[in-house]
Amino acid sequence: ELQQALREAHTLLGELQAGSVVKGPARIEGMIEPRERLQAAVDDLFEAPREHGMASAQVAKLSGIRELYLTLTGDYDLHGGYFPERARLATTADFSGLVKNSLNKLVTNTWEKLGEAGYDWWKNVTVQEHFNSLHDITGTLVGTVGDLPTIAEGANYTELKVGDSPETARFTKYGGYIPLTLELIDRDETRKLRAYARELASAGLRKISRLVAEIFTQAGGLGPTLADGETLFNLELVTTPGGHGNLANLALDAANWDLVCSKVYAQPMLIKNAAGFYGTGPQMAVNPRFMLVPRVLQRTALEICNGTYLRDTNSVYENVLKGSAVPLIVPEWTDPNDWAAACDPRVAPAIFVGERFGLAPEIFIAGDELSPAVFSNDEHRLKVRHYLAVWVNDFRPLFKNNVA
Repeated sequence: ELQQALREAHTLLGELQAGSVVKGPARIEGMIEPRERLQAAVDDLFEAPREHGMASAQVAKLSGIRELYLTLTGDYDLHGGYFPERARLATTADFSGLVKNSLNKLVTNTWEKLGEAGYDWWKNVTVQEHFNSLHDITGTLVGTVGDLPTIAEGANYTELKVGDSPETARFTKYGGYIPLTLELIDRDETRKLRAYARELASAGLRKISRLVAEIFTQAGGLGPTLADGETLFNLELVTTPGGHGNLANLALDAANWDLVCSKVYAQPMLIKNAAGFYGTGPQMAVNPRFMLVPRVLQRTALEICNGTYLRDTNSVYENVLKGSAVPLIVPEWTDPNDWAAACDPRVAPAIFVGERFGLAPEIFIAGDELSPAVFSNDEHRLKVRHYLAVWVNDFRPLFKNNVA
């Protein structure tokens, strides 16, 4: 009888509250954990994007990083440590972890915005690749089959001469740590932390930009030394050992751009790095897609690539090269005359950017509220780390002009 009475009461209660049970927003809000709300509040504090699904959540507004620190740690005397009896918010989230999460989001967000502004020009001319270890990288360029010989009836098949050209690269670790000091917290310098994250994003993006740009400028504009013992850009014929035939001193104009395109187009594909096979492969038959220039040559590049008409000393004529390339401004190039050409890496890859834990630098915790650094240095350490490897795998899709 008691069970029946309970069932009837339960049914009656369900009928009475049926109209208020199916309320989407209230139900969704009820499913948000306290840690998620707190992370959203910290994201708002640093002006970082919230997690997916938290965009419409109502959370308390933090006045600054000082309030966040004192609320979570209870360290009102700034001794450095965790005092649960005085902490106003009981949660498994720690102060350093929440700040780290928001700063990483801010790095990602700033990285994307800087990329839209043109700082990620290098993505157009490189292949970005993820690696699962920090072992040295061997980028092997496999040769092509020049031609298939005729096989007579009943005759043996002959060996096809196919070789490879290995280029090696090594990961380099970049980084440091951000000292989140108790003094900074007490002064409530939230804006400074926001600036830290934006500067880290800029530094990481510019680091890759510089590493790729230096491929064209190191060794006096001749580039790195490849596995064949010669510099990336040289004048030697491709029919000789180490000859690349991808260097000139042509000033940037429409005629010279077309000439460079023809030289890249005619580059022979690799068959085998051995006597009798240098430069004997079929034409690569790929035109450069990108025109790399310093800021000084931006207008000239735009006129060649996008202009409807071109002008010389005596006449104006239709620009038949319009659309033949995409101009890219290389921020690190300071020589006002040098320029380069590069093929689309999806068709003819040449430069590779390898990453171990992501292209953008990562911020993570180097300790927590009980870390020794909190006691000995009065600081929470947020470490920044960036593993990168940049190398050239093939000289054929690249051409450089060192203009005197």
